[in-house]
This record gives sequence, structure tokens and C-alpha cells, in this order.
Amino acid sequence: MDSQEIPDHFITEGARLVYRARRSSWEVTPERIFCVGEATSESPEEDWLLCLITDVRGSWVEASLYSQGRNDALQWLSQALGTSLEVKLAHAPPFRSRVMWPPPLQERALFAYQASLFRRTFSRGLRRLGVSLQSPVQTVHPQVMDSLWRTRRFSRSA
Repeated sequence: MDSQEIPDHFITEGARLVYRARRSSWEVTPERIFCVGEATSESPEEDWLLCLITDVRGSWVEASLYSQGRNDALQWLSQALGTSLEVKLAHAPPFRSRVMWPPPLQERALFAYQASLFRRTFSRGLRRLGVSLQSPVQTVHPQVMDSLWRTRRFSRSA
């Protein structure tokens, strides 16, 4: 089977969560996870994403929540972090995000997007019509970064 035919999928391997996809692959251990959230994008293929912030500088990895093994991955994360994680943005418009963990940040926006209201509202439709749009700038929300820096800088290495 050609590697392009292997579907995106999560693998839980003891103390590691692994994600394998056509475009990117990654693995994390619980001690590398500073924040967990979900986000939506304007991509027609992967518009619902699981996002893991992996350091206090705001680096993150992401994976399609449509991937095989999603429920196992969410269960692994719930056990590793000691809390139940619930996804809510399955059919939300593009450029939405929310923190799922840690508890003090729950339900806050995970990302800040530099995209106009027009773009946020009509981006998927414009792409379907073939209009080429420049990618918006996406960063971890400043309030989340501030909180992570204050609460984690002494407990985990940056």
C-alpha cells in the first residue's frame, strides 16, 4: 500500500501519543504537554483539529480530529492529564478555538487569528469558488501564553 493511501491516525503507545499523517507526524509524552485544545480551520479536508501546546514559547502540534483512533487519543490524554476532555467544535465556523486543559484556562480561546471578519465568515465558501486566499496568521492567544508562562516556567523546562 502506498504511504499516501494510509489514513491519518493516532496511536497510543504506553507513555506516548503518536500521530501519523500524510503531511505531518509527531509524538508526545505527558510531560511535554502544556495545554490541550481544539480549533477549526478553513481547510476543506482538515477543518477540526486537536492542538497540543508543547512548550512555554507557544510551539504546538496538531492533528485532524477526523483521524482514526481519535477516541483512543482523547482517552489517553484524559488519563495522562487526570481530567475528562470533551470536544465541542465539530461543526463550528473557521477560526474558532478553545482550551480543553488545563482547567484554569478552559473555554478560553486557544489561538488568536489575524483575519478579517469578512474572511472569517466567508473563507470556506470563497475557497470552494476557487478564490485563492493568503493564509491567516495564527498564534497561541496572548492570555494563554501569559498563563502558561506564569504557571509552568518553574515546573517544566522550557
